[in-house]
Amino acid sequence: MQSTRTLILDACCLLNLYATGRLREFATALPYQLAVADYVFEREALYVWLPDSTSGSTERTRIDASTLVAEGLITVVRLDHPEEEALFVDLAVSVDDGEAVTGALALCRGYLVATDDRKARRILSERGQGVGLVSTLELVKSWAEAASVDASELRNALEAIRSGASYVPGERNPLYEWWHDLMYGSPS
Repeated sequence: MQSTRTLILDACCLLNLYATGRLREFATALPYQLAVADYVFEREALYVWLPDSTSGSTERTRIDASTLVAEGLITVVRLDHPEEEALFVDLAVSVDDGEAVTGALALCRGYLVATDDRKARRILSERGQGVGLVSTLELVKSWAEAASVDASELRNALEAIRSGASYVPGERNPLYEWWHDLMYGSPS
């Protein structure tokens, strides 16, 4: 049996995936064991904007991934060792606390990191030779391919990420054209 690598999500990536309403599908279709730092889970990734089924307007909705945690589909991890704590403090000088704790756990434990934060990606790349970095769009594309998601469902998921978590990829993102073509159609 092939071992599954752990992918630790920062707040932005957790919010993005949750906003789709398909976090369970991501957790089961992606070839990773998903993890999130306790700090991110308890203090940062708290709310998304989801449509209200009765009024049609969007409302601030508290994230509840406790069922997925209880089922072992997402693991909540915490800084447990002095080395992790020291690295967190060091990283927190340069990036937000959520990215710092996520990065410290990943670097010390050999996890892959899911983040869209450009500064965090640069600093983690400099700190951890060979640290694996994954973006929201890479996760969405992998999920769509693994689960054979059709273009309409994929577009709906990307729209939910945009409206529910306020995420729009920058033009420098390697998958920007893929995203743009799905959202707006290919230029003619």
